[in-house]
Amino acid sequence: MRVRLPVSPPIDKLLDGGIESGCITNFYGPAATGKTNVALASVISCINTGRKVLYVDTEGSFSVERLAQMARGSATNYTDKTILLEPKTWAEQKTTFDKLEAVCKKEPIGLIVVDSIVALWRVTIADDNFQSISRELGSQLALLSKLAREKGIPVLITNQVYSEPDTGKIELSAKNIVKWWSKNIIELSHAGRTSCRIARIARARSLPEDRQVEFQIVDEGLKEVKFRIF
Repeated sequence: MRVRLPVSPPIDKLLDGGIESGCITNFYGPAATGKTNVALASVISCINTGRKVLYVDTEGSFSVERLAQMARGSATNYTDKTILLEPKTWAEQKTTFDKLEAVCKKEPIGLIVVDSIVALWRVTIADDNFQSISRELGSQLALLSKLAREKGIPVLITNQVYSEPDTGKIELSAKNIVKWWSKNIIELSHAGRTSCRIARIARARSLPEDRQVEFQIVDEGLKEVKFRIF
């Protein structure tokens, strides 16, 4: 059985203990469904085990203030042990990924986070570069998978979504590439009530698909929503 990194009670319940080590786990969903909150909760959990986090932030979503709120105190202990890389263009993201293996050899990395893997890809692709840019995205995901397996650590990526023009179905951006490399895929969605979200297993290697949990985003992180049965 693979070791799992705890994240927060509702996500841990969904995933039988947390994020699986040795592979990529992908959390995808529309804006404001909790993707970055899941990522920050995993940062706190990993650093509490005594290891460092390698965090690639492509959207400017990493918030020290939110991290402190979730940690219920100063964020310094967590920011000091987080190697934060912030590419702002696709070219910078490529250069950033060129550094990841060296960082993992030098530092005691216990978790890699990429939030989000596709944001800069989406704003860069065009008809004349789609194939080359997509090949590079595949290479980046292959590297993440390699580091996960070699280091025996979990890799958490977040993914944006789009609506299929013909069916209206919500799909992952760069779906074929990202699905190929993501061993566990978790869909996040709005539950229709203020601050409530749903996390559903879209695919997993050892857990039942369509299992889901409802949670709230609260000051201290993520809290499972429990209903009284009358």
